[in-house]
Amino acid sequence: MRCAQCDRDVPDGPFCTSCGARQGPAGAAADPRRLDRFAANPSEPVVTFGVFSTLFPHLGHDRVNEFKWVFLGGLAALVVLSLLGLITAAIILSAFLVPVLYLMYLYEVRIYRDAPIPIVGISVGGGLILGAITTFVANQLVVPLEDVRVTPFGTVVDVAGLTIGAVVLPLVVAALMPIPALLLRGRKGVSGTADGLVLGVAAGLGFSAAATIVRFAQVLTSSTIDTAIAGWVYPLISIAIFAPLMAGSTSGLITAALWRRGRQGRMGRLEVGGIVLALVMSVAFVLVDRLLTGYGVPRVLSIGWEMLCVGVVIVYLRIVLHAALLEEAGSVGFAYTTCPNCRADIIAAGFCPSCGMALSAVPASVSEARTEIVADGKVGR
Repeated sequence: MRCAQCDRDVPDGPFCTSCGARQGPAGAAADPRRLDRFAANPSEPVVTFGVFSTLFPHLGHDRVNEFKWVFLGGLAALVVLSLLGLITAAIILSAFLVPVLYLMYLYEVRIYRDAPIPIVGISVGGGLILGAITTFVANQLVVPLEDVRVTPFGTVVDVAGLTIGAVVLPLVVAALMPIPALLLRGRKGVSGTADGLVLGVAAGLGFSAAATIVRFAQVLTSSTIDTAIAGWVYPLISIAIFAPLMAGSTSGLITAALWRRGRQGRMGRLEVGGIVLALVMSVAFVLVDRLLTGYGVPRVLSIGWEMLCVGVVIVYLRIVLHAALLEEAGSVGFAYTTCPNCRADIIAAGFCPSCGMALSAVPASVSEARTEIVADGKVGR
């Protein structure tokens, strides 16, 4: 059949295997951006708060759910530790829950192909080192500065202290986090935008884990730590969920935007907007949280604000990744393969003709098992 969007002859199926557009009578009138089906996980629309399908783009629907359950199991363990008064263990688990889960994901999809030590070491290890150094320096120079304080005359905002601690420092952190991942740009086997996104997220999560450990170093080594759960509920929620997700998603967004610039040789509006949004939301995440806490607003509202910031970045990151996959998957040749999302055995190019998943975002085991179809009708690896 001939695709109504790209005008190519493609195998029969609900989706064009070359451009990913919907086929059939409604295909010609369909939006070529395909906002109703996210290219990395067609069971979801593009504009939605899908954390796992965004940050774990190389997994099919079933495998994404498995990682969700592992994450929920980690949160359950965190609750148990907190109820037992093991706050030190709870802080350590909170700091490393999402980063370790991401390392499991990297191992599962083999984003590093045959070079695990250089790629994981540079991205995650580089993030850990940068996070530790940056947080240590900030603890010496920035943290002692006051930003919002309560005086006998009311709550006073120290503009200079707040600007340095809640504006300048988050901008510096946002600029530093993607550096380890960007050092890998151009390396063989990690040329796609989804690869850049994953490495950026990994670097951001490494940075976040190290920052948390350094920030809570005195608490972790104290023999008089307050183990009352009431005072630790919201801090643990923040450092276990929203702080790492914010660090990973902003680092991933900046890295993905610059990765696409490397492919296109220029910076488009979508990429520029992504970098600006990442910087703005990095500041907003810290600044508003500091103000809410300083003015004694209930802590649950701060958690709600952190969730909102993460949600905004995640949605924009999905838009960037979706656009990149629609563009990049079109250059993939025809092959016999198995879709990791719908499990169908297919003859496909860039997209699964059955479910529409972009086959440029698949685990290495799937891409390596593709049996290419060459021009004379024969097959080859």
